[in-house]
Amino acid sequence: MECQQVMYDASGVRLHAGLQAELLNQIVCELPRQHPLSNVRPLRDSLGHTPCQVIAGAILGCTVSYFTRRSA
Repeated sequence: MECQQVMYDASGVRLHAGLQAELLNQIVCELPRQHPLSNVRPLRDSLGHTPCQVIAGAILGCTVSYFTRRSA
């Protein structure tokens, strides 16, 4: 159950937060120099993982846990 929550967070919540940060950074870049928000530092937009990365992480996690349990 906990693994599903981590995967959902990595691929869903964080990925979409990163996409929103990317859009907000673009909006701030288009503001005129006189605007008070034009001088803020950009938001981090590499927060989440793509579905392919999440699947690869799940496979890697299962493989590592299998070999770790088998060797103990």
